[in-house]
Formats: sequence, structure tokens, C-alpha cells
Amino acid sequence: MKKLPILVFILFGIGSTCFANDDKPIVIITQDGEVDDRSSFMRFLLYTPDMDLRGIIATNSKWQKNGHGLDWINEAYGLYDQVRDNLLLHHPDYPSVDFLKSITVRGNEDPQFLTGEPPYGDSEGADLIIKELLALDDNLLHINCWGGVNTVAHALWKFRKDYPEEYAKKASQVRLIAIEFQDEAGDWIVKNMPEIRVLRNNAFHMTWNYHSLDKPLPHNPYPNLMSKKWLYENVKTNHGPLGAWYPQDNICEGDTPAYLNFIDNGLKAYEDYSFGGWGGRYASIRGNYWMGAKDDDNLNKTHWRWIPDLQNDFAARTDWCVMSYEEANHAPIIENVTTPQSVKPGQKVELKASGTDPDGDQVYYYWWHYHDPSGMDRPIKITHESAANAHFIVPETDSKELHLILEVSDDGSPSLKSYRRLIFTVEK
Repeated sequence: MKKLPILVFILFGIGSTCFANDDKPIVIITQDGEVDDRSSFMRFLLYTPDMDLRGIIATNSKWQKNGHGLDWINEAYGLYDQVRDNLLLHHPDYPSVDFLKSITVRGNEDPQFLTGEPPYGDSEGADLIIKELLALDDNLLHINCWGGVNTVAHALWKFRKDYPEEYAKKASQVRLIAIEFQDEAGDWIVKNMPEIRVLRNNAFHMTWNYHSLDKPLPHNPYPNLMSKKWLYENVKTNHGPLGAWYPQDNICEGDTPAYLNFIDNGLKAYEDYSFGGWGGRYASIRGNYWMGAKDDDNLNKTHWRWIPDLQNDFAARTDWCVMSYEEANHAPIIENVTTPQSVKPGQKVELKASGTDPDGDQVYYYWWHYHDPSGMDRPIKITHESAANAHFIVPETDSKELHLILEVSDDGSPSLKSYRRLIFTVEK
């Protein structure tokens, strides 16, 4: 591809360690070091610029009872360090290894704490979580649990015991995203801490892990994008030492959905997990206990509908490990888009957008109605849906909101997309 470097990178200063950004989600991840965690972690490192990353904590789970410590994480950091200079050519916010190591600690890895209830025992990981809770202002704190939840549960239990007033103010700002419950602590939080928003991902199975490649439907209609062939061509071969380290032979990352909604693609699904995005869509089943929601009455579709876009994006980021800015592809930039407004049934709503591409590629527009988070059983018709200027007629509906998604794609290789979510309030 013909590329023009973005001069703003020079203005920011390529040598920087990490940039504070109020628009980035504040994130702590915990993981048990299982092989799919390591695969998820390799991808995660390529998306660290998209987050305000505060902690990486080694834990255990019922599957990895003794955990795996920090050695494998430090090995991954060493390989990341070998490609970081090249990554900085494409995004100025790739953190230094020194920074990553400074926030990487061991949590609980004692198998006796996989059962029962807190207290489970102090750890550096629990202390880190408490420190971030104390420092939290008005933002959300997103805590990923790729393995067991006991380190997080102990931190929350101790925070409530030692700082009851702070807990009362901040508990509602916590978003705990668990890939299933891999110990008994998750259920304990749900039952004993109703102030904590717990999002239990039960839709990843057979889509992001252990999916059947010979019988992909209904779990994953894109087996070619999760295959050994795709992985070796786009990640493990000719993409540097970090890509070569990817430990599996096909895309089988059961923990990746926990952080996909943090990626800076314009969907901002982390602001409200009912909206839906690359990491799936959730709904409350009981108060602050949320689980995966269905799209088109299909639980797995909330994940697999995005797979072509996010796999292309992953392939582009692995290209960043070895290619110059001029050689690689970068997502389009959406410069202007219609401002959402209050609308009435029967009203004609004009949709207008403009976008550019940092590499000079052609851009294409596509508007669609995301009817599931809108609370509707079918999408509304958008006229000129593939043009920069489109429109729709507000239907008679009981829904309070209409969620529209704008996609702007390029014709680069791989083709990349940026999005905007427009939420129109329906007046009654």
C-alpha cells in the first residue's frame, strides 16, 4: 500500500512510555496462564495503546490450580520489546516493557482458595486492585477475569471492609468481566456484592474457543478466519518473534472476548455493555448480574458477527510488527457524522458522514440498524445505506432508542473498518 506517515506521531514523541487519555477505558486484567490465555495475551499486547492499562495480574483457576506465575509473561514482554520500535511507527502509545513490568504482579495462586468465600489471602494483585479503586474518580474500572475470580473477590472484600465509605461511592463503577466462573468467587460476588456489575461471558464457547471447524454453524460461520492456515499466514510466519510465539495452531482464544470491547474502533461498547461490540453484547438477568445477550435469537452471533472485521484488524496489527508505515494498512478516520437526536415516529431522519484514510485508500460507507440493542425484533430500512448520505423513516415502535451503526471501510490490505454508533431517542 502507498502510505503517508502521520506527522502527529512525531509531535507526540515516539519515545514516550505511555500517554494518559481520559477517553481510554481503565483496564486491569487477571489471567491463569493457560495456553489460550497466552494466545489471548499475545493479541492483547498489540492493543495496549487502546487502553489505560493499570494492572496485569497472574492468578489461578479450577483448570490451572497452581497458576503459572510471571515467567511466561516476562518472556512475552521480551518478544514484544523486539518489535516495539516498529509498532511505534504506527501508534505512539505502545507502552514500554519497563512500564508493563511495573504493573505486572502475582495475585493469588493458592489452590485452597478456589472454593469457599473471602478472605482468601493477601497478594500483590489484590493490593494493586485496591490501590486503583482508591484512585478511581468518575470513570469506570474494567477488571477482566480470564481465569479465577478469587484475587478480585478478595480485593473487593478487603476494600469494603477497610474503606466502607469509598466502597459505597465506587462499587457501582466496577465492571467485572469474567470468562465463565472458573472458581467459586464469582458466584460469591454476585450474591454478596450486588453493587458490583458482574458480566459473565457465556457466549464465547464454541465461537472463540474449541469451536468445531468441520461443523461451524451456528457457532462460527467463519472457520477459515480462525484456521491454522490463516494463523500461520497472518500471525506466526514472517510477522516477527512475537507473532511466532503464538502458542496454538488455530485461533482458539477463549479469553479474548473479555477485552475486545476496549479496542478503539469507534463502537465504544465498554461504555454500556448492552450496546454490543467486538467483545459481545450483554443483558441483565438479575440486577447487576449480566450474561451474554442474543443477536437474531443466536447467543453466539454477538461474537461471530464481528469476526471478519476484527481478524482483519489483528492481521494489520501483526503487520505493524514488521512493516514500515508506508507498507502497512491503517483504519479509516471518520471525520464528521450526523449528531443523534430525539425523533418521532414517521419522521424522516437524514444521515450524513465523511471519512478519510490515512493511507490514501478509497473509503466506503455502510449504515445499518442494530435492532437487538434497540429492543426491536427486526431492522428498519435505511435508504442509500451504502452512501455517505442516507436516510430512514422512524417506525411506529415501543422502543425508546434506535441504535444505528456507521461503518467506514477502506480498500487496503487487509481491509479495515472504523465505526460510529448513533443512538436516536424515540419520543412518545
